[in-house]
Amino acid sequence: MLFGAPEPNPPNWPDSVLLFHPSDDPLFILSQIEKTQDPWDEVKQTFTCENHFSPKRHALLFAPGEYFLDRNFEIGYYVQLLGLGSRPTDVAFPQCGPFVPALNKHLHPPFGTSLDTFWRSAENFRTASLQWAVSQAAPLRRVHVDADLLLHDHAAYASGGHLANAYVGGSLRAGGQQQFLLRNVEMRGEVTGAWSLVYVGCSGRVPAPHPGSDTEPAITVVEQPKLRMEKPYITLTTAENGQEWFQLRVPLLLRGEKACGPSLDGADEQIRDFRSVRVISFEDPISRIQEALDEGKDVVLAPGIFHLTETLMIRKINQVILGLGLATLVAPEDGSPCIQVEPFVPGVRIAGLMLEASERSVSKLNNTESSLLEWGHADQKDPGEPGNFGGLFDIFCRVGGGRAGDRRETHVDFMVRLHSGCIIGDNLWLWRADHGALDEDEKANYPHISPVFWQTENNEFRVETGIEVAGDNIHIAGLAVEHANGHQVIWKGDHGVVYFYQCELPYCASHDFAKDEFRGYFVNHDVTDHTVYAPGIYSNFRNDPVVISTAIQHPIQSNIRIFNAFTVKLDNLGGIHSIVNHEGTQAAEKGRSVRLQRIGEGYFIKQI
Repeated sequence: MLFGAPEPNPPNWPDSVLLFHPSDDPLFILSQIEKTQDPWDEVKQTFTCENHFSPKRHALLFAPGEYFLDRNFEIGYYVQLLGLGSRPTDVAFPQCGPFVPALNKHLHPPFGTSLDTFWRSAENFRTASLQWAVSQAAPLRRVHVDADLLLHDHAAYASGGHLANAYVGGSLRAGGQQQFLLRNVEMRGEVTGAWSLVYVGCSGRVPAPHPGSDTEPAITVVEQPKLRMEKPYITLTTAENGQEWFQLRVPLLLRGEKACGPSLDGADEQIRDFRSVRVISFEDPISRIQEALDEGKDVVLAPGIFHLTETLMIRKINQVILGLGLATLVAPEDGSPCIQVEPFVPGVRIAGLMLEASERSVSKLNNTESSLLEWGHADQKDPGEPGNFGGLFDIFCRVGGGRAGDRRETHVDFMVRLHSGCIIGDNLWLWRADHGALDEDEKANYPHISPVFWQTENNEFRVETGIEVAGDNIHIAGLAVEHANGHQVIWKGDHGVVYFYQCELPYCASHDFAKDEFRGYFVNHDVTDHTVYAPGIYSNFRNDPVVISTAIQHPIQSNIRIFNAFTVKLDNLGGIHSIVNHEGTQAAEKGRSVRLQRIGEGYFIKQI
């Protein structure tokens, strides 16, 4: 169905989109990709993190076919690799392909670090083997790996990540990964890891559940999730006359047996012609985004940074906003959200976006609470449609970090608020920056921690709450919330499910953080039905010896269940006194996980 004047198909891709074909010279392909990679230090033989807060964004699009390259290529900061087939096997790298190694091996000898290999992604391709040593905001989706998949780089520390809808023919090795979520992955070989591994809807050689220990990770297995919905993606077909046509594929909501195992055959999807999809570059007038949404078109945001002057309003059911190459929306300077989904607008998909707070120029009107994404209205009950869930996929919020300026004027009350019901989340990282770029001629405030970044203080880049969920029937696979000044999560809706939760409490917290009884995960007193699998809450209090009394708090109800919860004192001062509702021992020893396993109706069965 066409809405308004048809859009060009193929679209007019900007320079930030690199489109490759199997007929292209392999040396040309590699030379173009090399321009997007992280800087390589030839002397020290390492990729570096100089692009950590780079304004550049790129998408590497590969048309269907085989690509015989003579060396692997690194996926750098703010780069996304996208195969354009209807199946992952349609785009293949039989010899060499993408990889992500640890960075800064000269600063963290000998293996480097993967703790900040953020903001990059790859999806929809086949490769012989793959190294993907990443942390948060670096998803791997819809891939077919013939042999081994390495989620680490030797003993380099890592704190991610997200693998979804994939096939792995060999071993899957998580190495030093603190935690990892594997959703709808078929595994043929053995699996190894560190603190916590979560398997949701996986098939093949899924490990047996295990409570974890000092030397073994906790294994949390959810054999059949209640629901499953995959991220929208783009495909390319070529007619006999050589004409290329792009399509937007929108996977359907699946239940029952179809919610298990990978879905890689292109079935159970709605196919939309790109003539009803507007591709927008950051160089285009920003008004073209809202214009397309009002016409009922789907929107694809090309790689780049979009400085909004007004909130993007979604008022049409089943619309898609898809970002490529970590496309970034910077919120209006009055504190309005980047995106507002109106109530009673089901089936909306928002995917592949960074949402960034702006430095405020004026106060928000009427002193209303600010956020980066609002779904529904706080004063309007919208249960959603159980047969037409909305979806959030690879949504990465960032408050602070990228621009110095006045750090006290970059702030929001919430990063995300979900008031409406029936929404699926899949890989959300909501990050109040614990560090940021230095201004020109500015020196680091804690050079012993990092000589190249500013370490955030308590009154800088403030976020009062990471995410507030008021709607019922919200299902999130892969939620990470870090460093908010108050509660990291406030959950008010019923029948919510979270598969995998990762949280770091604010490094800069003062004693008031404990005095005010802020939590890593807070379930409101009137909630009667809620489930969380494998929540991990970490402390690293840099300034004061803060000790919070408990990491997770919820009302005592038979249908509130929390499985395989654990806490860790990463470093520095203070710690976490207990794990859930004042049960469990204190996380006081650096780097040692303290665990609390629960089954059935939330009863404790084992404390380690």
